[in-house]
Amino acid sequence: MDNEKMVAGWHARIEAICEGELRRQLSDAERKFVRGRHGFIALEMIQDTVTGMSFAELQAYLNSENSN
Repeated sequence: MDNEKMVAGWHARIEAICEGELRRQLSDAERKFVRGRHGFIALEMIQDTVTGMSFAELQAYLNSENSN
């Protein structure tokens, strides 16, 4: 399987988890945080992390690299 397609699908799954928990679409900065990772281990860790987070924790995590 093409790794780019696999990574894109993984990004979409992580984004769907986050949007479901936040009950809104991700901001550009939050989407950039998720899509900025391409390694399988990093994506697995992000997916595991966001799955168990509260609303406030998830927002803080997704915006942890946002300097604004």
